[in-house]
Amino acid sequence: MQDDEFFGPGNDIKPARLQPEHETSIENWRDAIRRGQIAFLPRSTKGNLYWYGFAPTKREQKELLTLLDAWVGPTFSDLPRSRGRLYPQDPFDTALAANDVPPLRFEVLPRGSGTARDEVRQALLVLSKLVWKRPRSEFDAPRTTVEVLDDLGHAIGAQDRRIALACLRELEAFADLDHSNLAFLRLRVHAGLGDIAAIFADQDLEHVLQLRRPLGITRLLQFAVYERYLEEADASGDGESLIEAAERIPTGLRTLTTGGTAGSRRALVVEFVLARLNGAATATLERLADEAQTISPTLADTLRLLITPEAEPTRTPPGAPAAKPDVTPRDELHRLIEEGEFAAAIVAGLAEPPSTTTAALLLGCVRELEDPRLAGEVAAFVEASGLEAESSEHDIVVRADLDWLAHFLTPQRHLGWLGWFDALQANDAVGMDVDFSVCADWAPLDQATVANCLSSLDEEALARLGDHGGAFMATHSSLFAGQDGAQLCERVLAGFAVSEKNTAGIRLQTVALLEYLAAADAGKESLAASLLWTEDILRAGTSAVTAGWTVDVLQTATASPQALDAKTRLFYTALDVLRPVRSSLSLADIEGLRLVAEELATSLPDDFEIEASTADPAAPYRHLEGSVVVLYSLTESAITRAAQVLRRLIPGIDVRTTSDHDGSQQLAALSANADIFVMVAASAKHAATNFIKDHRGGRPIIQVNSRGSSAILRELAEG
Repeated sequence: MQDDEFFGPGNDIKPARLQPEHETSIENWRDAIRRGQIAFLPRSTKGNLYWYGFAPTKREQKELLTLLDAWVGPTFSDLPRSRGRLYPQDPFDTALAANDVPPLRFEVLPRGSGTARDEVRQALLVLSKLVWKRPRSEFDAPRTTVEVLDDLGHAIGAQDRRIALACLRELEAFADLDHSNLAFLRLRVHAGLGDIAAIFADQDLEHVLQLRRPLGITRLLQFAVYERYLEEADASGDGESLIEAAERIPTGLRTLTTGGTAGSRRALVVEFVLARLNGAATATLERLADEAQTISPTLADTLRLLITPEAEPTRTPPGAPAAKPDVTPRDELHRLIEEGEFAAAIVAGLAEPPSTTTAALLLGCVRELEDPRLAGEVAAFVEASGLEAESSEHDIVVRADLDWLAHFLTPQRHLGWLGWFDALQANDAVGMDVDFSVCADWAPLDQATVANCLSSLDEEALARLGDHGGAFMATHSSLFAGQDGAQLCERVLAGFAVSEKNTAGIRLQTVALLEYLAAADAGKESLAASLLWTEDILRAGTSAVTAGWTVDVLQTATASPQALDAKTRLFYTALDVLRPVRSSLSLADIEGLRLVAEELATSLPDDFEIEASTADPAAPYRHLEGSVVVLYSLTESAITRAAQVLRRLIPGIDVRTTSDHDGSQQLAALSANADIFVMVAASAKHAATNFIKDHRGGRPIIQVNSRGSSAILRELAEG
């Protein structure tokens, strides 16, 4: 549809009949569309008003959706639900969908509100002018998808929700990912951050449940279902309670079965209860119970008690009509597929002579299972059947399955983390650049193996680890946070230092690794080496916009009780890189530097001092006077530093810190009695989080979604 056809059939708006200023704005927008600029056109039908946002490219279309969220959003539109999608049953939209870059559509809400219509129109007028007049800048150029995904991996590894969501928004605006893949990625991020509530609240969950999705996405949804609906009942060991809990699972989530090997207790329990709710055959339930035997014999016994044997088939009485002919192999194959027994269906199909019909069925089965061994056998069967040669472009499903199989069998997909380390050593760009859709199902390495792999990397390979290690850190973050993680942390800091890479992901991961080192009570030699590497990271990463991060790194790195010359050296290095940008430091940052200086028995240089008469560093925190403030985090360094700064700024303030892993009387009392409770979400276990919320009794909790003392102080300053 051309823009001059927009006001034809299907649109009750006729520009010539509008007020002159409205007609002029429409003409300006139409002219902008012809010149390849962002613009908007209104449509009225059946008394409802819709706006269509036009963008010249896919990238700018994604950016436009972000802008509309900010300028119109949920207040006056259905954007949170529709996400700008055209309506396929509307002939008017069908014509627009044929455009190279289809426009975004949203309805003005509430319907019939003159105020809403005026507000939206005015917002779009202002937005248009700002977009048209903004200067082009080389610094605004989008990063590559690989770069953003690497930062996203670091954000997940460090459990930094703020940076993770910022990376997601960047991918939504600029990456060449379709709607479904973005939805899959968003769910992986929610799962990586341990945010089960966000998974169930995701705007595209219903869409994903209706899709043919990757096995990894089904698994993470199964884990979310287990945690929300089944975990407590499963822990009780009572089968009847488990079924009662399963009956509370919404209908839409009951499709989360795979027909394959579960591999974990969570997935197996979900597979079993959903199969039972969906009326699966006894053979399916018995297969799952047998699999449970290798996970937990007690669980297997519980599940077997929940299996109701099928009734014996009725015998044909004498003189009755003859029974139906024997079931053919093709009938048996279809039966197994209908029951979701895809592995059994593949075994049965592979035993038959190769044919295009059977090959097509087996392709669909192996796509559901994503089993590398079976995929290889099916690929050989497909080749022998001649399916690929006989398939035409009109066989959409078969062609899609064949393309999937070819991609699934690529070496990179099954490289594994050991193969990834080999790629680092060999400087193999294809092997190094893995994304979450490829490596999500790779088995994590254990601590000893990771230590050996990291120690084997030469300097060049270490630099490549710094450049490409985001997904690896997301998968193995628990190893670095463990008591034996000091050596691992030192090697990754070395990788960051020699790579000289400066991104948000590297910066937040640096703070996280230093927190782990402080908590692990690293030896003197390991800590000294880590601080030397940190100097190089500060030189590469400090700027006017990251000065607060530099102070965070310094405070975290010097939090351990060991008195090391390396700490003093790091302090002066930090001052050197901060000196050119010291005007960017907040007053709280200056106080943090002064605190470190006093601990190191030195003083802050005069050029960093602020005249007390010109500024009050305590002003943002005056509202805390007379309050009991509790800071909670599993890593003590950040909350210890934040508490120290607050006590210096406001003498006499009652600030308490706690790092209890599990519910305790002390944590319960602090949660219940604190006037202000701050929880560092990047360093808090799910069970402790729920414990705190339960004992707060509905009172507010300030949640800090980033690491470092400055993030805590920033949230407190903002109230």
